[in-house]
Amino acid sequence: MRTTHLVQLLLLAAIWGSSYALIKIAVAGISPLTLVAGRLVLGAALLLVTARMMGLRLPRERTQLLHLTVMAVTGNILPFLLIAWAEERVTSSLASILNATTPFFTLLLAVSVLRTERLTLGKVVGIVVGFTGVAILTGADLTNLGSASGQGVLALLASSACYGVGFAYARRYVRGEPLAISATQISIAAILLAPVALLFGDVASTNLTPANAAAWITLGLIPTGVAYILYYRLIAGIGATRTSYTTYIIPIVGVAWGWLLLDEALGLDALLGVAVIFLGLAIASGRPQPAAESAPAARARETQG
Repeated sequence: MRTTHLVQLLLLAAIWGSSYALIKIAVAGISPLTLVAGRLVLGAALLLVTARMMGLRLPRERTQLLHLTVMAVTGNILPFLLIAWAEERVTSSLASILNATTPFFTLLLAVSVLRTERLTLGKVVGIVVGFTGVAILTGADLTNLGSASGQGVLALLASSACYGVGFAYARRYVRGEPLAISATQISIAAILLAPVALLFGDVASTNLTPANAAAWITLGLIPTGVAYILYYRLIAGIGATRTSYTTYIIPIVGVAWGWLLLDEALGLDALLGVAVIFLGLAIASGRPQPAAESAPAARARETQG
């Protein structure tokens, strides 16, 4: 991994890590559906204006648009909604930590469906250890699905699974200039969700304050706009699996912001669970497979010229 890739990886993790505290602040007065639709519209507007200023041509080929629609649903609409809904029930710190399960879902899909990774003993052990960490972290919440916190945990794990699908799918099917791809994907997501939010998002009951309005705008412009340019640059440069390792850093940033802005704290059980999840990630990642990583990246670079 080049130094520029490492810097981009750290920056992406920092941006996405901050989004959990922002969501927690925003969702206090804005319904999840309205919140997500608004952040997508803002993100799309920023990306489209930037792409226009740079003279970029957006994808128009039917197959590519279909792939980006899949990405819009699995990588934006579903996980954004699940996380916003969950953060009405659990802390932003827990939400950011459970995002660390994304590489496990990415790996499972890459091995079982897309066949872009080879299953090894280390990966199996890493996945088992990682989900053991989830069980330690969430405790009884994971089994008590009748409780609000249990439902929130389940929604967060489902959001990580969606991100895992997005990472693996992008690695296999999405090619092109990162800004053009990002602008198109987020625009598709906004077009799909905005009418639904207007009809069913209870927009009239939105209670805007300076704090949640600022959080909402920031969510749209930075984690939904700028972050996706970095996301596709990294997938093209280092592959989807390594890009998903941003989830090593996202929980650290998320917990820090939860503590600073929301006075959230973690107990010893939660810290142990985090450590076990990270151990599982380290075991599962192991030594990268050159053939599995370099071929998609090389094809992406060739496509970009």
